[in-house]
Amino acid sequence: MSKQPQVLWAQRESLLFITIEVDDAKIEKLEGEGNKLFFQGSSKTDKYETTLEFFDEIDGASVKHTGSSTRVVEITIQKKTPKWWPRLLATKGKVHWLKVDFGKWKDEDEDEEVDEAAAGVGGGLGNGFDLNQYMSSLGGAGGGADFNGLDDEDDEHYEFDKDDQDDVYNPHGHVSDMPDLEDNEEEEGDEGKAEIKA
Repeated sequence: MSKQPQVLWAQRESLLFITIEVDDAKIEKLEGEGNKLFFQGSSKTDKYETTLEFFDEIDGASVKHTGSSTRVVEITIQKKTPKWWPRLLATKGKVHWLKVDFGKWKDEDEDEEVDEAAAGVGGGLGNGFDLNQYMSSLGGAGGGADFNGLDDEDDEHYEFDKDDQDDVYNPHGHVSDMPDLEDNEEEEGDEGKAEIKA
């Protein structure tokens, strides 16, 4: 008897990503037709089989095993009509063996944002601008600017003297006007006595 494998899915407007979780899978049959995908395979110990009846039709000729992992079978499928599906399967409701693949998931509005960014609209950098390449071209370690050639001669140097010993400096190096904290030993002692009497 064949087992039902765990299936993950994600979509784009014209594409489906199906991941079937089977360790060391040997694909025996992988077919797509109409609105169905049929998978049959085996691992070293078990046989697996599933038929997915999709929400809409797929291009059966476009069904491709794309992954190179030994832990999963990754499949890409072209949708017959490019549009976003509200769910993967034709039937409504949850099935315990089907989950969304959030690693590959993209919402409809994310595609629009990518298109706008590529066109330079809405604050996108556009024109193929690669921020990582730009940062690495700045020089220095880790892609930052190189300040090694700058001299320190113009910097102000603060001479510390004994009179400044009690001054409190804020993070900007200026003396703070904040008064010193006073010890409150007498009040603590009185409170302690009151607590003992009560």
